[in-house]
Amino acid sequence: MLIQNIEAAWLLSNITAGNQQQVQAVIDAQLIPDVIHHLQHGEIQTQKEASWCISNLTMNGSVQQIQYIVNLHVIPPLCNLLQQQDAQLLQVCLDALHNILKQTPEENLEEVTMKIEECGGLDKIENLQTYSNNEIYQQSYEIIEKYFTNENDCHDHDDDISYMSQVPNQDVFPFGNNSANQTVPDNNFNQNNLHFQF
Repeated sequence: MLIQNIEAAWLLSNITAGNQQQVQAVIDAQLIPDVIHHLQHGEIQTQKEASWCISNLTMNGSVQQIQYIVNLHVIPPLCNLLQQQDAQLLQVCLDALHNILKQTPEENLEEVTMKIEECGGLDKIENLQTYSNNEIYQQSYEIIEKYFTNENDCHDHDDDISYMSQVPNQDVFPFGNNSANQTVPDNNFNQNNLHFQF
C-alpha cells in the first residue's frame, strides 16, 4: 500500500506540473482531498511526493484552483512539514506556501496569513531563517518580509516580525467551477482515465 501511495502521488505531481486543464482534471476527479490527507498523515516518502503535487498545483494552477486547495485546509500540513530536516522537502513546502500567498487576492490575504499563523507556520518559517541552506533562508525571509509586518512582540525575531492585518476577513474563498480557464481537458487528456488507489 505504501508503494501504491507513493506512486499515485508521484503520478499526480506530474499531472499538476502541467497546465490548468490538467490541474482541473485532478480536481474534478476529487483526488486533491486524498493528496492532502497523505500530505498530513502519510509516510515521509509519500508526504514528499504529495508536497510536490501541491507545490506544482500552486505554481501552475489558476487563482481559483489555488483557493480551492486552501479551502481544503492544505496550509496546516504544509506548515507541519516545515519542521522536517530534509532540505528539498522544506524548499518544496516553502515554495507552495509562497505561491499560495502570491496568488491570493488582496481581499483574502489576511485570511491566508492568519491560517499560517494559527497552525504554527509563522514560527516555523521564522526558525528557517537560521537554516544552513541559503535558498531556504532566502525563501523564508522573503515570505516574512513581504507578508508579515511588525505588530507585536509575540515572535522572537530580530526584526520583531509579526502579522499583517490590512484587509477585511473573509470566511471562505469562492471557487469558480464555471470559470473559462477551468474546463475539463479535451480528448488528449481525459479525466475519466484518472484512477489512483491510495
